[in-house]
Amino acid sequence: MIKTGPHLKQAREALGWTPVQLARALRLAGGDKQGEKRVLEMESGRRDISGPVTVAVESFLHGYLPVGFKPDGEMVAGDQP
Repeated sequence: MIKTGPHLKQAREALGWTPVQLARALRLAGGDKQGEKRVLEMESGRRDISGPVTVAVESFLHGYLPVGFKPDGEMVAGDQP
């Protein structure tokens, strides 16, 4: 279970994702730079990790990916930008 910033960082690294890629998968608002900042703040303990983020990241670890998500940032046809 993801309870702390180090847990979140370990999960992200286990996925092989950068903070930007995790922010995209979580569909954090504010674009890549703001999303990356928010992920890094959660990992460092400067921002709380919400329940929905915990559930989503745990789902990613079990193989679920959001519809249309690709870690490299490409969109899949039919997805909204």
